Amino acid sequence: MTTWLGLNAGHEDQVTADTIAVSLYETLLFHAQIVCVHDVGGRHAISFRLTDEPSENTVSTLLERGYGVAVHNGSLQRLAGPESLTRGALRAALAHRDRSEGRALRFPGQRTLRGRYGVSDILAFSAIEEVLPHGTKSVDARGDLQPVFVNGRLVLDCG
Repeated sequence: MTTWLGLNAGHEDQVTADTIAVSLYETLLFHAQIVCVHDVGGRHAISFRLTDEPSENTVSTLLERGYGVAVHNGSLQRLAGPESLTRGALRAALAHRDRSEGRALRFPGQRTLRGRYGVSDILAFSAIEEVLPHGTKSVDARGDLQPVFVNGRLVLDCG
């Protein structure tokens, strides 16, 4: 069952949010399929698409680190932490679930994208579903591609 985990610590700086999102993925939430950063009211929240719910230990660790936490798996499972932060955490989790907004820092197929690739290969071998502008033939994928969710699709804008 898919679960979306939203985290919010009120980061004002996007670079800090990006760094923390990747760090959490590499240390605590390494089983996440997709990792996103979201703009929530001028601050940056983080979301993770997981194959199952985070353990109590994981949630406790995140709360100890000062995050507002939202766990959602089709119906809201849990909000924890300061109310001022849980609202943004829930917004991030729902935006990820609905694929309406969010910049993907980690996604399926990303690790294989190193060097120059044709758009057809990117679409075939990664979670990216559209490349803009239309007519782009190839993309220099240095491993740091950051597609965004737009209208339910993961879109890479090279323009």
